[in-house]
Amino acid sequence: MWTLLLLATLAQAPALAPPDPDSDEALEPEPPAVVPPLPVASLPPSTQELFERLKRRVAQVRIIERRSGSRSSIGSAFFVDAEGRAVTNYHVISSIVQHPEDYTAELVLEGQEANAIPVRVRDVDVVHDLAVIQQDAPVKDWFELADKDTAQGTRLYAMGNPHDLGTTIVEGTYNGLVQDALYDKVHFSGAINPGMSGGPTVTGDGRVVGINVATLGNQLGFLVPVAHARALLTRARSAAPEQTTSLLAVVATQLMDNQQRITERLLSTPVPTQSLGDYRVPGRWQPFLKCWGDTPHDADNPYTVTSYQCSSEEDIFLSGEQRTGVVAYDHAFVSSDTLGALRFSALYSATFASDSGGVDATQDDVTNFRCQTGFVKVNGLTVRTALCLRAYKRMPGLYDLSLRAATLNAQTTGVQTSLDLAGFSADNARALARRYLEAFAWTK
Repeated sequence: MWTLLLLATLAQAPALAPPDPDSDEALEPEPPAVVPPLPVASLPPSTQELFERLKRRVAQVRIIERRSGSRSSIGSAFFVDAEGRAVTNYHVISSIVQHPEDYTAELVLEGQEANAIPVRVRDVDVVHDLAVIQQDAPVKDWFELADKDTAQGTRLYAMGNPHDLGTTIVEGTYNGLVQDALYDKVHFSGAINPGMSGGPTVTGDGRVVGINVATLGNQLGFLVPVAHARALLTRARSAAPEQTTSLLAVVATQLMDNQQRITERLLSTPVPTQSLGDYRVPGRWQPFLKCWGDTPHDADNPYTVTSYQCSSEEDIFLSGEQRTGVVAYDHAFVSSDTLGALRFSALYSATFASDSGGVDATQDDVTNFRCQTGFVKVNGLTVRTALCLRAYKRMPGLYDLSLRAATLNAQTTGVQTSLDLAGFSADNARALARRYLEAFAWTK
């Protein structure tokens, strides 16, 4: 119908007479169409301009060992107000929190290496790896913290002191929050190198949108979202000039609150199960857990082991020797078509005994594990268990749990499992271990 209407319209239009080739009008070309110019967008400053404007707001953090008077580690920080407060990572100043009698901190500004400025740690957020430090002298130039999220794909600039080479600037891209992460972090496609930890990552107008925290190499970096820095800075400004509560006690309180949050999250849903041989075992309990499986193929082995493991793949930095906030577990389905029941039992027992497990820590940090062993019935299965706890020496109420268990219902097959929890209360750790074991079942 639309074709007929169009044809009818054309039929009613008056015919256009061809131009007279002898007329002047026919020889005169038509003037070119005038196209209005596109509006010129305001261009962001060049990287060089941005660096020159911001470099005096960034400083190197030096951790000084008191006895030798020399540097033990370095990082970066950036000023956030006129009173001389600066934000950095907790892991940069963790030595001062753990051993204030042995370590102190100082700031060194660009081009002023000979004039180190002493600073104090004012407050910390150990869960999000942040700290506020402060010098006594006021400053004239500081960063403004962004008050809203940045659009994915925005060009960003990370600043810091990589490898003690002086203040540098690195371009990259904002890729949003990492999905299904246990602890908030921003994916930044730029090179964050050792020494840049605690430095700012800014937009083209100089507003801080994240704090440099980690890298996996190959232009894969991570930032702490600026919202956590804003919250910590607000708390640090409202605190008394002289902190009466030890920073280690503050860290312990934050870890206790964090483990309660994780426990409630895990216990809020049933444990999903995963098929493994003739058994059902705990699967991906929460989205923040990443799970993997594999079966190595070795023709010379008279048995096979199919593994399935899940981990938060993230932790909380306490010191160079201790991490916490960990949830990890793995299963191994062991089977054999050639070993008899007696030889398989010996192999199975040896494998169970050799699995020490646990999260790395030193004797200064934790006590020895204290274990309870026994046999429990789970959904008709007989399971051998060893449940072990060790206490944090300087943070009362926090424990690491190591659970080892093995099914005992078959002669030439079985599942062995382990669960590791770091930084939980004893009651919460036991409740999670109980829920974990209740998910096991035999499918035959």
